[in-house]
Amino acid sequence: MPGAAGETMDLPGLQGARHDKQLERGSAPGKSQSTSRDEALARLRAIRKLVEENNQCCLSTEMIVCQIYMESRFDQAAQAEGSSARGLMQLLKVANRELFRLDNLHQPMHARQREAALYEQADAFHDSPAFIDEATNIRTGTRYLQALIDKARREGSADPIAEAYKDYRGVRNGVYYQKISAAAEKLKRDPDGIEVLRTMIG
Repeated sequence: MPGAAGETMDLPGLQGARHDKQLERGSAPGKSQSTSRDEALARLRAIRKLVEENNQCCLSTEMIVCQIYMESRFDQAAQAEGSSARGLMQLLKVANRELFRLDNLHQPMHARQREAALYEQADAFHDSPAFIDEATNIRTGTRYLQALIDKARREGSADPIAEAYKDYRGVRNGVYYQKISAAAEKLKRDPDGIEVLRTMIG
């Protein structure tokens, strides 16, 4: 859990949903392959537009699109059993608390809230339907990712983005970032590359 206001701490990681949801959200048995592909392509384009409008970090649209697919398969209702991760970007409750803590530190001393009250507000937001609104979740998740990048830079990391992704995923082997960054490069060359996303998680 985050520490008291003003303390230095390791930012908590995020946990991606582990499920087998496919990109063709909403497709039903019996639909033609071409229809399923059209739906998948429409969903990819919709997510791209949402990211372009709501990305709060320094990373490219393609990076965030690939990250969202890795985390939730573009399913805003994704929920991993036993995890508090929610929304397209699968933001954990403890990570959302950290954003509230950082916002609180930017307030004048007399306006800062006590930790218990602050986290109560953070948890209420995390548990609310508003938290999994797609635009809101992308804004919140990318803000958190930027906070991780900024922290890594302050600590002198040789590769702040790679380090941030280790914290985001909560796994230190770097595979998560490698897969996302490789897929993002391919998606730049082929913006409608549905198979790029599928291969990334294979």
